[in-house]
Amino acid sequence: MKILAEGVTGKALCEHCQVMVPTYYARRDVPFSDGQGVVKDILVGVCFRCDGVVALTPQSTPAIRESRRRFG
Repeated sequence: MKILAEGVTGKALCEHCQVMVPTYYARRDVPFSDGQGVVKDILVGVCFRCDGVVALTPQSTPAIRESRRRFG
């Protein structure tokens, strides 16, 4: 598993911009797509163009799993 850190840059496909975009990794609160809760303070890839979340990091998986368990 590749461990990422805040400030690291990369590239990813942005669903909102519909193109490959440069990204940076930062801590964010991310809502679940079904609207049933939020995962607080996880490391995610962020689009430089629209500031949207474009990637989840492997080390954020345990926090996502725990938050999903709490919100059912």
